[in-house]
Amino acid sequence: MLLASLLLYGAGLSAQEMTVRGVVTGGSDGQPVAGASVVVKGSVRGTTTDASGTYALDVAADDVLVVSFLGYKTQEVNVAGRTAVDVRLQEEAELVDEVVVIGYGTMKKSDLTGSVASVRASDVTQVSSGSIDKLLQGRVAGLTVIDNSNDSPEGGVTVRVRGISSINGSNSPLVVVDGVPMGDAGNLKSVNPGIIESIEVLKDASATAIYGSRGANGVIMITTKSGRKEHQNVWFSGKVGVGVFSDRLDYWRDPVTMARLENESYENGGAEGPYTGKIWADGTYYPSVSEIESGEWPYRTRWADYVFRTSVTQDYNVGIEGSNAKNRYYVSLGYYDGEGMQHNDDYEKYTVDMSYDNQVARNVKLKTKAGFVRGFRTYNNGTSYGCNPLWPVYNGDGSYFKSQPKDYSNPVMINNEVKKESDDMSGYALVKADWSILPGLTLSVSGNARAEQSRSAFFNPPLYTQAGDNYNGEGGNSESTYVNLTADGYLTYDRTFGDHAFSAMVGGSYENSVSRGSSITGRGFSNAALEDEVVSGADKVITTTSRSQEMLASGFTRLNYTYKNRYLFTFTARADGASKFAEGHRWGFFPSGAVSWKMEEEPWIRSLGFFDQLKLRASYGVSGNQGISPYQTFERFGYDYYWCNGEEYTVYGIGYQDGREGLGDRFVTYAGMANHELTWEKTAQLDIGLDLSILKGRLNVTFDYYYKRTTDLLRKQYLSPSTGFDTVWVNDGEIRNKGFEVAVTGHIVSTKDWNFSATGIFSLNRNKVVSIGTAENSGCTVDANGICYTQYGGSVYNDAFLNVLAIGYPVNSFYGYMVNGIIQTPQGDGSSPNTRPGEFNYAGLNADGTLDPDRRVIIGDPNPKFTSSLNLSLSHRIGLDLSVMMYAVYGNDIFSYRKLTSPALMSGRWTPERPTNERPSLRYNRQYHASSWSVEDGSFLRISNIMLGYTLPENKIRGIKHLRVFVSASNPFTFSKVSEYDPEVGENGIGGVAYPKVCVITAGAEFKF
Repeated sequence: MLLASLLLYGAGLSAQEMTVRGVVTGGSDGQPVAGASVVVKGSVRGTTTDASGTYALDVAADDVLVVSFLGYKTQEVNVAGRTAVDVRLQEEAELVDEVVVIGYGTMKKSDLTGSVASVRASDVTQVSSGSIDKLLQGRVAGLTVIDNSNDSPEGGVTVRVRGISSINGSNSPLVVVDGVPMGDAGNLKSVNPGIIESIEVLKDASATAIYGSRGANGVIMITTKSGRKEHQNVWFSGKVGVGVFSDRLDYWRDPVTMARLENESYENGGAEGPYTGKIWADGTYYPSVSEIESGEWPYRTRWADYVFRTSVTQDYNVGIEGSNAKNRYYVSLGYYDGEGMQHNDDYEKYTVDMSYDNQVARNVKLKTKAGFVRGFRTYNNGTSYGCNPLWPVYNGDGSYFKSQPKDYSNPVMINNEVKKESDDMSGYALVKADWSILPGLTLSVSGNARAEQSRSAFFNPPLYTQAGDNYNGEGGNSESTYVNLTADGYLTYDRTFGDHAFSAMVGGSYENSVSRGSSITGRGFSNAALEDEVVSGADKVITTTSRSQEMLASGFTRLNYTYKNRYLFTFTARADGASKFAEGHRWGFFPSGAVSWKMEEEPWIRSLGFFDQLKLRASYGVSGNQGISPYQTFERFGYDYYWCNGEEYTVYGIGYQDGREGLGDRFVTYAGMANHELTWEKTAQLDIGLDLSILKGRLNVTFDYYYKRTTDLLRKQYLSPSTGFDTVWVNDGEIRNKGFEVAVTGHIVSTKDWNFSATGIFSLNRNKVVSIGTAENSGCTVDANGICYTQYGGSVYNDAFLNVLAIGYPVNSFYGYMVNGIIQTPQGDGSSPNTRPGEFNYAGLNADGTLDPDRRVIIGDPNPKFTSSLNLSLSHRIGLDLSVMMYAVYGNDIFSYRKLTSPALMSGRWTPERPTNERPSLRYNRQYHASSWSVEDGSFLRISNIMLGYTLPENKIRGIKHLRVFVSASNPFTFSKVSEYDPEVGENGIGGVAYPKVCVITAGAEFKF
């Protein structure tokens, strides 16, 4: 391989020639490297090593040898008049902590001017998970991962970098795999964790601006594995996990108490209690309390025993890798089978990944990668939460129990009879060529194709579901496809002369994406066995189709300059043109600049002998956001379905459509109003950082302060019905985020036998809505307290939006009534239900006892004051290791639903005999309103993972190069005071999590031979 000779300049040849000989070895085992390139620097004279790693080359006495081999770090060695020069190469795998991947290139960590954090693959790949996103929690300062997947084996993860910057546009970071943009963080599930080599998170504008319009929310860079050594390796890893709930399910264990409290609730509301031994109007028979107490009513159903299970997760990967003088290859197969805690809640995934690098010529290197993912998903459709323990699962004849004909709540019935499943597959292929045109000048071109296909199917049978009864069976299926084609090309030039080092990169990119979708739904099945397979046989068939296309053209550049290896300057810029916007508004320009000072290189600092690294960084730049659906600049045609007088109608059109003649109703089709002025959302970010290393690298500190200002917010403006439209996309408003991040790693003990290290991460972010746009566009309501707010998200509580955007407050703030305890004595004349003893003492009652909506205030903030993590690692020379990962969230509020409904908490209710100021009385049909009483401190500390492992020392077993076994516990302990089963709820802070967090005990092994 002669690539290095074309990239580097060297001194001229001496007049005196001589022959130098030597052996090239590599890696920790010192094995000979066959086919290594040995070249005289600055010339084309060179040779390659033979099978024993030896070489011979005619050189001048003062020449410099450049020795390189695929998979190893290139080394330069001065001949210095010697005739024997042996060289030992260092594997690239050993350089992960020294070199990081940035957009369109790599860079030494010590030379970074931006805020970039790295995650070692070994930190996240030894825990069983179908997706890498859950495993990143607590690993990177400033990276927030909210695992609100409950017990689902596949979904529900929110990923954010440095807070929420957008209202309706995307807040998810861009994911780039092997240099190819893959979309937002939702695409992390398509990456097999077992093939990841390294992960970098780009956080500030200097690091993310190279991705322009998609970098405003940060970038997650993933590099997958390639073949490493000249010898072929076969490796295998396997993990099996068993999942159990980390806390007890809170359900009614005493049906007698349940019945009495239910009766009390009705009686307090002025109605007769249900458990009186009567048949109600809907046909339900509720046994009396005495029947239940005496055992005359025999049923005591523990629904959890029928719905839940001990889940089993399996995760296997096998691969082969190797290389020779010109080629490097890697092939892996993966299988993941994840069970949810509920029956019929499963996810199965197969993966194939391939990589092949080829030195096709001395100055041309070709890289190819390809991957394929196939996933199958079945969904649980029922829940035991809230099921009545007095109802049996089955009738005496074996049919499903229904308390009355329209009862569709039996979770066993729903799970067994309702069908909901999906399968998807995706694949990608990447080809990249690097051509070393001249020493220091390289042209890189790449093409990438990515395709996804997804199919889902459902069937709601009659008798068991409301939709099935309404339509005599309802079923259907849908399919969607996505094809993305991307082409990149860029020139890179590197030059070092004296105290100056210069690097420049300029290039362009083009991306074209097409999405298609279709669905067919049938209603009215003469034979339920047809389900979704023969939808065309249904009495009524509804079909829909869709197509959308997006294009993005870009030009980008990056300039790096270093003086005396102390002062570093970076300028980055990208121009993006997006088809989502109208003519005249499609192009956006996103520049950034950064400087850093490597103070440890200053003689007066070096003379202290204290600092291994002392680097100051500062950056400022602008990035963009185009995270909206296509065609928002056009008027869009809408359709919807309506029931009227027992018949269903399909309505098409733009805006509002009048009802059909003689029906007296009005149908609405929410289409879309055009905005031809719509353009980019922009985020400007300032970052000031410090990188510190002392005590010979035993203590390392990284600190960053940032200030982000997002303007021209892409958001939906809610319109008056008189306009004929419901919403229109506008550029209005401003959000600010500011905060700081600290990451500290200490190698506390480092002896011959023991190593103990700790890494602590602390992240603080403050978020504020500065503006919601101009008065005519904001849709803002100003209440009696002067709070200007508008609805945010879809969280509704008693017909009022719970999450709002309010000027001067954080995004997602809770909006509702203040409660000052519980009323103990009648208020006023006591005629209003809201003024009776045992009710909430609202600070917003009118004289007649009704609530005044204008008295609502901001009652909570779901955004945490800070997040932190601590990772402890202990190892012994015999191969034993122990690690503990802790994660904490502090200062966030949660709006808890379970605070009102939890059986365990009802014993503390207000009663005339036991008045309390903590909990209201039980009352049927109480109008609960969003209030401060339901807001709780959501802070928690979680032991995320405990792992004990053993790695067999090398060469202990013949033929086995590496063997490791381990056992781990994920989420074994959580410390929190919230009423919810789990404090880690969604980004909006709304509780209602139906089940506790799942604790997974995993045993695994990995070996290489």
